[in-house]
Amino acid sequence: MNQERFPLHDDAQVPEPAREMSMSKFGMIPNLIRSMSTSPQLAEAYLTLNNLFEQTSLTAIDRHVVLLSISTRHQCHYCVAAHSITADMAEVPAEITDALRARQALDDPRLEALRQFTLAVVEQRGWVSDEQVEDFLETGFTHQQVLEVILGVGLKTLSNYTNHVTATTLDAPFAGRRWEPSVSG
Repeated sequence: MNQERFPLHDDAQVPEPAREMSMSKFGMIPNLIRSMSTSPQLAEAYLTLNNLFEQTSLTAIDRHVVLLSISTRHQCHYCVAAHSITADMAEVPAEITDALRARQALDDPRLEALRQFTLAVVEQRGWVSDEQVEDFLETGFTHQQVLEVILGVGLKTLSNYTNHVTATTLDAPFAGRRWEPSVSG
């Protein structure tokens, strides 16, 4: 139903900056960007934020922990599948990706602290306590990385909410890591 109101734009309808950035990053124009292209500014903002997030001091594994934690919490079928594929491509260990997809604790204490802090930021809408920040810092993260988690939350809020409103169809390359949220939320 929502796709009738929010079509998947064809290549020619995707704004040039978003088309170029998508092809450069993904080798294709994902359906998320096709959906976002109803608002060219949204598509460009998302891709720009994505590039900035990749330049943070967080490691590739850290970034995937942040993105998958947020996307599972927001119950975004599209982003969980897409980030599972990109995590596989980035050689994130399968046990980490699978635990994140199942919303389970991670064995690595540092990564689990990152997962918990990310979820606290999302669930508390940024109103994390001084104690939560201190606990996060004590696991080896920095003040800069506290703010980089917030950047990840902003990035995923744009894509997760867009997918919810537009009912974005999962791209074929992501189908192998299809994900459905549990009833418990």
